[in-house]
Amino acid sequence: MEGIKMNFFFTTPALEWEETLPIGNGSLGGMIFGSFPEKIGLNDDVLWSGYEYDKNRLGAAKYLPEIQTSILEGCYFEAAQQIEDNFFGNYTESYLPLGNLIIEQPDQKNKVNQYCRCLDLKNSKVEITYQGEKGKYRREYFASYPDQTLRGRFIAPYPETFIISYESQLQSRIINRIDENCFEIHVQCPEHVNPKYISNEKDFVQGTRGEKHIYELIIEKTDGKLKFDNNQFVIEKATELSFIFRRKSMQKISGFLEAEKHHREDYQKLFNRVELYLGEQIPLPLNERIAKVKQGQADPGLIALYFQYGRYLLISSSRPGSLPSNLQGIWSWQLRAPWSCNFTTNINLEMNYWLADTCNLQECFVPYSEFIQRLSKAGEETALAHYGVTGSVCHHNTDRWLTTNPVGKPYESQIGTGDASWAMWQMGGAWLASDLYRHYEYIDDIKYLRNVVYPVLRNSVLFLVNTLIKCDETYHSCPSSSPENMFFDADRNKCSLHLSTAMDICLINENFSFFKETCELLNISDDLIDRIESIQPYLATVKIGSKGQILEWQEEFEEVEPGHRHVSHLYGAYPGELYNTEELLVATENSISLRLENGGGHTGWSNAWLINLFAILGDAEQAYHHIQHAILEASYGNLWSKHPPFQIDGNFGGAAGIANLFVQDRNGQVKFLPALPSELQDGFVKGLKVKGNKTVELQWKNGRIIKQMIY
Repeated sequence: MEGIKMNFFFTTPALEWEETLPIGNGSLGGMIFGSFPEKIGLNDDVLWSGYEYDKNRLGAAKYLPEIQTSILEGCYFEAAQQIEDNFFGNYTESYLPLGNLIIEQPDQKNKVNQYCRCLDLKNSKVEITYQGEKGKYRREYFASYPDQTLRGRFIAPYPETFIISYESQLQSRIINRIDENCFEIHVQCPEHVNPKYISNEKDFVQGTRGEKHIYELIIEKTDGKLKFDNNQFVIEKATELSFIFRRKSMQKISGFLEAEKHHREDYQKLFNRVELYLGEQIPLPLNERIAKVKQGQADPGLIALYFQYGRYLLISSSRPGSLPSNLQGIWSWQLRAPWSCNFTTNINLEMNYWLADTCNLQECFVPYSEFIQRLSKAGEETALAHYGVTGSVCHHNTDRWLTTNPVGKPYESQIGTGDASWAMWQMGGAWLASDLYRHYEYIDDIKYLRNVVYPVLRNSVLFLVNTLIKCDETYHSCPSSSPENMFFDADRNKCSLHLSTAMDICLINENFSFFKETCELLNISDDLIDRIESIQPYLATVKIGSKGQILEWQEEFEEVEPGHRHVSHLYGAYPGELYNTEELLVATENSISLRLENGGGHTGWSNAWLINLFAILGDAEQAYHHIQHAILEASYGNLWSKHPPFQIDGNFGGAAGIANLFVQDRNGQVKFLPALPSELQDGFVKGLKVKGNKTVELQWKNGRIIKQMIY
């Protein structure tokens, strides 16, 4: 298995961003076009609009009782209007593109042959080779975590000129340092950028309160003559050129080959933990492989490639010291990116980390874990301002500045423009807290449970018990929404707010149970446990409808979009483990069928959620169908997941779903090959994780296990 190549390649340069080959070290990202002239899109995970200030709607809590009264009286539409008028704080800020490096070779003619642009997943490197009129050319790129750099090297067969310049949509300037092999790029971030889905005079506010960042472009080595001219490097008569891009640093610079060696060793410690063999890697360009599969040719190795690409992307966009992966990982190029390229907590941020534990990338979970801790602290202010209670809350959207309020009030405005169907969802903090406990189950680290999980879970549980209301001897969350989905009321108004949606019930029960288990494991006597135990037996329950489906709301409303992309009501089946009775699992199957009959699962991440659900249900045929859909239809040319537009959550969720075909550890039971498709009857996997910090190795032939180990 060691000799299996794990890469994909093209025989043409990228023509658009969604065809580029991404590299990253968790913080710095590069999108490689392999074009003439070369273009490298640059990103840095800390580059955001905005600055630190309180986005909460002070005094919002005084409106909560009348909002709840409206819901209890069945005035759902009016409740949404009250929230939209009085409850929303400022929108999140936006992740920003750093700019582009442009590398010209004016002496070279555009006539090339034998062109190959390749992403090597085993070595985390992009290589471009082609035959020119004077011989063979090579370009190499990687992003190093050990030395926090993005590196490139050009090799030409004959001395020629290279010109390197920088361009950006941001306010920036270039300064040539005294040492002539380096220039600095000074970037001033805007103090505000509106989400793309709203527009007013504050769409882009440069101002002076945004952060300033300094980067360096260093010519590490060349055999040509180097000069700085007109804000660009000109290197004449060179056959070799290697450069470094990084945040300004005093760290010593190493040579390209030494840096590549350290980068490869560091990366492979993570990547090589998991091997998946489902068939040979066919040596054809990726676009041709996909075309042949669409024509009916079998290529099971493509599924293994897609799986390992998901792991590659997480290693490249989430390492200790970085922020967690956002909606596009770290690779974004639009000044006003879709949904601000932020952290969306009603599925997308969480899905980014579904593969981290099962696919043996625990270190990549660290940025997520640390971010949740900081977010929990920030959410205390929102709990007080918007609900008048102690504890911590996070709504459906957050950013680098740890926004936790329901968003919908534009920058420096008193008028709300948000929509309650997506903004009024106060369960983001609960989901994130549950994810920390799930991570503990895999790493089995009692210090992590005590120092990280316990305080965050306690903060979330405290908010929940303080905000539940009692009605007819039943405890409810109110207001309650099923993320981004809506129903019709009796007057045909589109509504979203009700009591105790299925997802709320699952998250509340999960937080309560995880907290009690945490206290037991830590031998802590916490007064919150008495409050939980007085509430949990009387908590609202998940309902089953007339078609045998899980109801999203407490009543069987007519849905505005029966094929809605979110399947939030199925959280209890996956990633939760709460739907563990025959009745609830059958209801889950019925719910999925209803969604699909009405066009559901059409976005990349929604399709990925279905892969996992079908795998959990043991429906190998449907799981395989949706994996194929992910690769063949719901991906761009470079296999980035397509919402559309590009959202990386589908890549991560899809990789987790593929792992769930082979190994599952749920409700105290480990299952091997629980959803093995007939198309994958022979294979081998090594390195997947189960709970308790255990690792699995499996080999199967003709659908039967011939080797099985847990160590």
